[in-house]
Amino acid sequence: MSLQTDLHNAVAQVVSDSTLLHNVIHGTSTQTVSTLGGAVSSVAKLIHDADVRINVSAEGILAQSQAQAQQALMSAELASEEADRAQQVAAQGVTSTTFVLEQVQASGNQILTDAESVLQQVVSRLQAVGIPDVLSGAHGMLLKVKSDESGYELVNTAALPRFYGFSLSSDGSELLLTQGREDVFDATSYASWMVGEGLTFSIQRNGLEMSL
Repeated sequence: MSLQTDLHNAVAQVVSDSTLLHNVIHGTSTQTVSTLGGAVSSVAKLIHDADVRINVSAEGILAQSQAQAQQALMSAELASEEADRAQQVAAQGVTSTTFVLEQVQASGNQILTDAESVLQQVVSRLQAVGIPDVLSGAHGMLLKVKSDESGYELVNTAALPRFYGFSLSSDGSELLLTQGREDVFDATSYASWMVGEGLTFSIQRNGLEMSL
């Protein structure tokens, strides 16, 4: 696995986690978010569920107070105290939910800030080491440190040499050179052939000369 693939996967993971966090913060009151650790309720759902529980509790207390009021005045006073306590619980629930929301938002903003910082560092390091950012036409090539050690350059690998084939034209008056790296060549179709890298040919004194 290459350095660029590792960096790409790391950035993709940060983006994916940021999306999950965004759904937790901004999801609807009925939404849950699937994470590697299990389903997580959105903040809006947490608040909605808390409100439902508080309302159910308050309605139960009110019904109990009405029943006790019918029985005796002292029971009515007790119901009033219970209602006050329910109101305090509701206020505490809203305060706690608001605190959780603020903490989640702060954490989300920090994660986005850290992710952007990491991405900028990755881009800066890639630019600093001089890794080529254009791979078009570089199939089968390798990264090589430049001779001045200022960065990297793409070079052909000896594991994929170039084919050179010589044949005569149909009238026998010309010597034809066919060369290539990626194509499939039938060696039997050529009068002479070889494989190598960085070879050049010329005609000198009616003779074919090869330079390495």
